[in-house]
Amino acid sequence: MRGKIKIQIKNRHITFNFTLERNVTILTGDSGTGKTKLINMVRNYSELDEQSGVILKCSKPCLVLSNANWETILENTHESIVFVEESTPFLSSYEFAKAIQGSDNYYVLVTREPLAQIPYSIDAIRKIHKNGAKPKFEKIYKNISKNDISAFPYDIVIVEDSRSGLQFFKKATEDHDLECISSNGKSGIVKLLEQHKGKRILVIADAAALGSEIKELMYLKSVSNNKIDLFLPESFEWLILRSAIFDRNDNVQEILADPAEHIDCEKYFSWERFFTALLVAETNGKANLEYHENKSHIPSGYLSEQNIYSILNAMKK
Repeated sequence: MRGKIKIQIKNRHITFNFTLERNVTILTGDSGTGKTKLINMVRNYSELDEQSGVILKCSKPCLVLSNANWETILENTHESIVFVEESTPFLSSYEFAKAIQGSDNYYVLVTREPLAQIPYSIDAIRKIHKNGAKPKFEKIYKNISKNDISAFPYDIVIVEDSRSGLQFFKKATEDHDLECISSNGKSGIVKLLEQHKGKRILVIADAAALGSEIKELMYLKSVSNNKIDLFLPESFEWLILRSAIFDRNDNVQEILADPAEHIDCEKYFSWERFFTALLVAETNGKANLEYHENKSHIPSGYLSEQNIYSILNAMKK
Protein backbone atom coordinates (compact mmCIF):
# COMPACT_ATOMS: atom_id res chain seq x y z
CA MET A 1 0.00 0.00 0.00
CA ARG A 2 1.14 3.53 -0.69
CA GLY A 3 -0.17 7.07 -0.80
CA LYS A 4 -2.09 9.38 1.52
CA ILE A 5 -5.21 7.88 3.09
CA LYS A 6 -8.01 10.19 4.23
CA ILE A 7 -10.25 8.99 7.05
CA GLN A 8 -13.47 10.43 8.45
CA ILE A 9 -15.12 8.81 11.48
CA LYS A 10 -18.21 10.42 12.94
CA ASN A 11 -21.41 9.98 14.89
CA ARG A 12 -24.00 12.55 15.86
CA HIS A 13 -21.74 13.92 18.61
CA ILE A 14 -18.23 14.06 17.20
CA THR A 15 -16.30 13.98 13.91
CA PHE A 16 -12.69 12.89 13.43
CA ASN A 17 -10.97 13.90 10.19
CA PHE A 18 -7.33 12.99 9.56
CA THR A 19 -4.95 11.89 6.83
CA LEU A 20 -2.33 9.17 7.07
CA GLU A 21 0.86 9.81 5.10
CA ARG A 22 3.02 6.95 6.38
CA ASN A 23 2.61 3.29 7.23
CA VAL A 24 3.02 4.00 10.97
CA THR A 25 1.27 6.88 12.71
CA ILE A 26 1.64 7.42 16.43
CA LEU A 27 -1.44 9.01 17.96
CA THR A 28 -0.98 10.63 21.35
CA GLY A 29 -2.72 13.21 23.48
CA ASP A 30 -3.84 13.98 27.00
CA SER A 31 -6.59 12.01 28.73
CA GLY A 32 -10.05 13.01 27.59
CA THR A 33 -9.01 14.29 24.16
CA GLY A 34 -10.78 11.50 22.26
CA LYS A 35 -8.24 8.74 21.65
CA THR A 36 -10.35 6.02 23.26
CA LYS A 37 -13.53 7.36 21.71
CA LEU A 38 -11.91 7.18 18.26
CA ILE A 39 -10.83 3.55 18.81
CA ASN A 40 -14.27 2.56 20.07
CA MET A 41 -15.99 4.16 17.09
CA VAL A 42 -13.74 2.25 14.67
CA ARG A 43 -14.40 -0.99 16.57
CA ASN A 44 -18.16 -0.44 16.64
CA TYR A 45 -18.31 0.34 12.95
CA SER A 46 -16.22 -2.72 11.97
CA GLU A 47 -18.55 -4.95 14.01
CA LEU A 48 -21.97 -3.40 13.29
CA ASP A 49 -21.44 -1.17 10.25
CA GLU A 50 -23.77 1.84 10.17
CA GLN A 51 -26.13 0.15 12.63
CA SER A 52 -23.57 1.24 15.23
CA GLY A 53 -24.52 4.87 14.66
CA VAL A 54 -21.03 5.50 13.29
CA ILE A 55 -20.20 6.60 9.77
CA LEU A 56 -16.69 5.74 8.58
CA LYS A 57 -15.38 7.00 5.26
CA CYS A 58 -12.07 5.58 4.05
CA SER A 59 -10.81 4.02 0.82
CA LYS A 60 -9.41 1.11 2.85
CA PRO A 61 -10.97 -1.22 5.44
CA CYS A 62 -10.42 -0.15 9.06
CA LEU A 63 -10.22 -2.40 12.09
CA VAL A 64 -9.04 -2.44 15.71
CA LEU A 65 -6.49 -5.13 16.55
CA SER A 66 -7.10 -6.47 20.05
CA ASN A 67 -5.63 -9.19 22.22
CA ALA A 68 -7.54 -12.21 20.99
CA ASN A 69 -5.64 -14.02 18.22
CA TRP A 70 -4.00 -10.79 17.10
CA GLU A 71 -1.21 -12.58 15.22
CA THR A 72 -3.62 -14.71 13.19
CA ILE A 73 -5.83 -11.71 12.45
CA LEU A 74 -2.83 -9.66 11.32
CA GLU A 75 -1.56 -12.45 9.06
CA ASN A 76 -4.90 -12.37 7.25
CA THR A 77 -5.28 -8.59 7.08
CA HIS A 78 -4.10 -6.79 3.96
CA GLU A 79 -4.37 -3.31 2.46
CA SER A 80 -6.11 -2.07 5.60
CA ILE A 81 -5.84 0.56 8.32
CA VAL A 82 -5.08 -1.20 11.59
CA PHE A 83 -5.70 0.65 14.87
CA VAL A 84 -4.14 -0.49 18.15
CA GLU A 85 -5.04 1.13 21.47
CA GLU A 86 -2.50 1.91 24.15
CA SER A 87 -3.89 -0.56 26.71
CA THR A 88 -3.12 -3.48 24.39
CA PRO A 89 -0.27 -5.51 25.95
CA PHE A 90 1.37 -6.61 22.68
CA LEU A 91 1.76 -3.04 21.37
CA SER A 92 5.25 -2.61 22.82
CA SER A 93 6.38 -6.18 22.16
CA TYR A 94 9.14 -7.35 19.85
CA GLU A 95 6.70 -9.83 18.29
CA PHE A 96 4.34 -7.06 17.18
CA ALA A 97 7.19 -4.92 15.83
CA LYS A 98 8.41 -7.87 13.79
CA ALA A 99 4.93 -8.77 12.55
CA ILE A 100 4.17 -5.36 11.07
CA GLN A 101 7.42 -5.09 9.12
CA GLY A 102 6.86 -6.32 5.59
CA SER A 103 3.13 -5.75 6.00
CA ASP A 104 1.00 -3.99 3.37
CA ASN A 105 -1.16 -2.28 6.00
CA TYR A 106 -1.02 1.16 7.55
CA TYR A 107 -1.00 1.33 11.36
CA VAL A 108 -2.41 3.89 13.79
CA LEU A 109 -0.84 3.19 17.19
CA VAL A 110 -2.41 5.02 20.12
CA THR A 111 0.20 5.49 22.82
CA ARG A 112 1.76 8.07 25.09
CA GLU A 113 4.92 6.02 25.55
CA PRO A 114 7.78 5.62 23.04
CA LEU A 115 7.83 2.37 21.07
CA ALA A 116 11.53 1.59 20.88
CA GLN A 117 11.03 -1.61 18.89
CA ILE A 118 9.44 0.18 15.93
CA PRO A 119 11.32 2.62 13.66
CA TYR A 120 8.89 5.48 13.10
CA SER A 121 9.35 9.06 11.99
CA ILE A 122 9.10 12.14 14.19
CA ASP A 123 6.79 13.42 11.46
CA ALA A 124 4.38 10.55 12.13
CA ILE A 125 3.66 11.56 15.73
CA ARG A 126 0.28 13.29 16.00
CA LYS A 127 -1.54 14.74 18.96
CA ILE A 128 -5.31 15.09 19.33
CA HIS A 129 -6.48 18.46 20.57
CA LYS A 130 -9.98 19.17 21.79
CA ASN A 131 -11.87 21.41 19.39
CA GLY A 132 -15.55 21.05 20.19
CA ALA A 133 -17.17 18.35 18.06
CA LYS A 134 -14.24 18.31 15.62
CA PRO A 135 -10.96 17.39 17.36
CA LYS A 136 -7.79 18.46 15.58
CA PHE A 137 -4.86 16.22 14.70
CA GLU A 138 -1.55 18.09 14.83
CA LYS A 139 2.04 17.09 14.23
CA ILE A 140 3.94 17.59 17.47
CA TYR A 141 7.47 18.02 16.17
CA LYS A 142 7.28 20.75 13.57
CA ASN A 143 10.10 23.20 12.85
CA ILE A 144 12.46 21.68 15.42
CA SER A 145 15.32 21.08 12.98
CA LYS A 146 17.98 23.60 12.06
CA ASN A 147 17.98 24.35 8.35
CA ASP A 148 21.40 26.00 8.21
CA ILE A 149 24.34 24.32 9.94
CA SER A 150 27.09 25.38 7.53
CA ALA A 151 28.81 27.71 10.05
CA PHE A 152 29.09 24.89 12.64
CA PRO A 153 29.27 27.09 15.79
CA TYR A 154 29.61 24.01 18.02
CA ASP A 155 32.09 22.19 20.23
CA ILE A 156 30.81 18.74 19.27
CA VAL A 157 28.83 17.32 16.36
CA ILE A 158 27.13 14.01 17.19
CA VAL A 159 26.22 11.99 14.09
CA GLU A 160 23.80 9.10 14.48
CA ASP A 161 25.37 7.29 11.52
CA SER A 162 28.68 5.47 11.85
CA ARG A 163 29.35 4.91 8.15
CA SER A 164 28.89 7.14 5.08
CA GLY A 165 27.05 9.90 6.96
CA LEU A 166 29.77 10.16 9.58
CA GLN A 167 32.46 10.23 6.89
CA PHE A 168 30.66 13.07 5.13
CA PHE A 169 30.21 15.23 8.23
CA LYS A 170 33.78 14.62 9.37
CA LYS A 171 34.94 15.99 6.03
CA ALA A 172 32.44 18.87 6.17
CA THR A 173 33.65 19.92 9.63
CA GLU A 174 37.40 19.34 9.26
CA ASP A 175 38.16 23.06 8.99
CA HIS A 176 36.18 23.85 12.15
CA ASP A 177 37.48 23.66 15.70
CA LEU A 178 35.18 20.92 16.91
CA GLU A 179 34.89 17.19 17.50
CA CYS A 180 32.73 15.10 15.14
CA ILE A 181 31.73 11.75 16.65
CA SER A 182 29.25 8.96 16.04
CA SER A 183 26.60 7.83 18.49
CA ASN A 184 26.58 4.44 16.71
CA GLY A 185 22.84 4.53 16.31
CA LYS A 186 19.92 6.53 17.62
CA SER A 187 19.91 4.87 21.04
CA GLY A 188 23.38 6.24 21.80
CA ILE A 189 22.56 9.92 21.27
CA VAL A 190 21.17 10.60 24.74
CA LYS A 191 24.18 8.98 26.44
CA LEU A 192 26.60 11.22 24.53
CA LEU A 193 24.56 14.32 25.31
CA GLU A 194 24.71 13.50 29.01
CA GLN A 195 28.48 12.94 28.78
CA HIS A 196 29.05 16.37 27.24
CA LYS A 197 26.76 18.59 29.29
CA GLY A 198 27.47 22.29 29.03
CA LYS A 199 29.05 22.12 25.58
CA ARG A 200 27.57 23.46 22.36
CA ILE A 201 26.30 20.38 20.55
CA LEU A 202 24.75 19.66 17.17
CA VAL A 203 22.90 16.35 16.83
CA ILE A 204 22.55 15.00 13.28
CA ALA A 205 20.10 12.12 12.95
CA ASP A 206 17.57 10.63 10.53
CA ALA A 207 14.10 11.91 11.35
CA ALA A 208 12.65 8.87 9.56
CA ALA A 209 13.38 6.53 12.47
CA LEU A 210 13.91 8.86 15.44
CA GLY A 211 10.35 8.81 16.75
CA SER A 212 10.96 6.78 19.89
CA GLU A 213 13.87 9.00 21.00
CA ILE A 214 12.60 12.46 20.07
CA LYS A 215 10.69 13.15 23.31
CA GLU A 216 13.80 12.67 25.46
CA LEU A 217 15.97 14.62 23.01
CA MET A 218 13.57 17.55 23.12
CA TYR A 219 13.63 17.47 26.94
CA LEU A 220 17.44 17.57 27.01
CA LYS A 221 17.39 20.40 24.47
CA SER A 222 14.94 22.37 26.64
CA VAL A 223 17.18 22.17 29.72
CA SER A 224 20.45 22.84 27.87
CA ASN A 225 20.18 26.64 27.87
CA ASN A 226 20.05 26.62 24.08
CA LYS A 227 23.32 24.70 23.75
CA ILE A 228 21.83 21.75 21.84
CA ASP A 229 20.66 22.01 18.24
CA LEU A 230 19.08 19.30 16.12
CA PHE A 231 19.66 18.74 12.40
CA LEU A 232 17.07 16.16 11.33
CA PRO A 233 16.79 15.46 7.61
CA GLU A 234 14.46 12.62 6.64
CA SER A 235 17.66 10.63 6.13
CA PHE A 236 21.20 11.30 4.95
CA GLU A 237 20.36 9.83 1.54
CA TRP A 238 17.26 12.04 1.31
CA LEU A 239 19.51 15.04 2.03
CA ILE A 240 21.81 14.10 -0.84
CA LEU A 241 18.85 13.64 -3.20
CA ARG A 242 17.55 17.11 -2.26
CA SER A 243 20.89 18.73 -3.03
CA ALA A 244 21.78 20.52 -6.24
CA ILE A 245 23.47 17.32 -7.46
CA PHE A 246 20.02 16.04 -8.45
CA ASP A 247 18.30 19.30 -9.39
CA ARG A 248 17.96 18.23 -13.03
CA ASN A 249 16.85 14.69 -12.32
CA ASP A 250 13.11 14.75 -13.07
CA ASN A 251 12.44 11.34 -11.49
CA VAL A 252 14.05 12.34 -8.20
CA GLN A 253 12.29 15.70 -8.14
CA GLU A 254 8.90 14.10 -8.77
CA ILE A 255 9.40 11.66 -5.91
CA LEU A 256 10.67 14.30 -3.49
CA ALA A 257 7.62 16.43 -4.23
CA ASP A 258 5.29 13.72 -2.87
CA PRO A 259 7.15 10.74 -1.39
CA ALA A 260 4.04 9.05 0.05
CA GLU A 261 2.71 8.34 -3.44
CA HIS A 262 5.86 6.43 -4.37
CA ILE A 263 6.81 4.47 -1.24
CA ASP A 264 5.38 0.96 -1.04
CA CYS A 265 5.13 0.23 2.69
CA GLU A 266 5.34 -3.54 2.17
CA LYS A 267 8.73 -3.18 0.50
CA TYR A 268 10.05 -0.23 2.52
CA PHE A 269 9.01 -0.16 6.17
CA SER A 270 10.77 3.19 6.70
CA TRP A 271 11.26 6.05 4.29
CA GLU A 272 14.99 5.93 5.04
CA ARG A 273 15.18 2.52 3.34
CA PHE A 274 13.35 3.83 0.29
CA PHE A 275 15.59 6.87 -0.16
CA THR A 276 18.68 4.71 0.21
CA ALA A 277 17.41 2.41 -2.54
CA LEU A 278 16.54 5.42 -4.71
CA LEU A 279 19.99 6.97 -4.32
CA VAL A 280 21.63 3.60 -5.12
CA ALA A 281 19.51 3.27 -8.28
CA GLU A 282 20.01 6.84 -9.49
CA THR A 283 23.80 6.75 -9.11
CA ASN A 284 24.39 3.26 -10.47
CA GLY A 285 27.43 3.33 -12.76
CA LYS A 286 28.21 7.00 -12.12
CA ALA A 287 31.88 7.52 -11.40
CA ASN A 288 32.64 8.94 -7.93
CA LEU A 289 28.92 9.14 -7.08
CA GLU A 290 27.86 5.48 -7.09
CA TYR A 291 26.24 4.91 -3.71
CA HIS A 292 26.18 1.48 -2.09
CA GLU A 293 23.35 0.02 -0.06
CA ASN A 294 25.65 -1.05 2.76
CA LYS A 295 26.77 2.60 3.17
CA SER A 296 30.26 1.44 4.12
CA HIS A 297 31.90 4.48 2.57
CA ILE A 298 30.95 7.80 1.03
CA PRO A 299 31.94 8.07 -2.66
CA SER A 300 34.53 10.77 -3.25
CA GLY A 301 32.25 12.79 -5.52
CA TYR A 302 30.15 13.87 -2.55
CA LEU A 303 33.21 15.24 -0.77
CA SER A 304 34.13 17.97 -3.24
CA GLU A 305 33.84 21.46 -1.81
CA GLN A 306 30.94 22.28 -4.14
CA ASN A 307 28.94 19.16 -3.32
CA ILE A 308 29.54 19.43 0.42
CA TYR A 309 28.15 22.96 0.27
CA SER A 310 25.18 21.75 -1.79
CA ILE A 311 24.33 18.89 0.57
CA LEU A 312 24.68 21.00 3.72
CA ASN A 313 22.29 23.56 2.25
CA ALA A 314 19.69 21.11 0.96
CA MET A 315 17.48 21.67 4.02
CA LYS A 316 17.08 25.33 3.09
CA LYS A 317 14.90 24.46 0.09
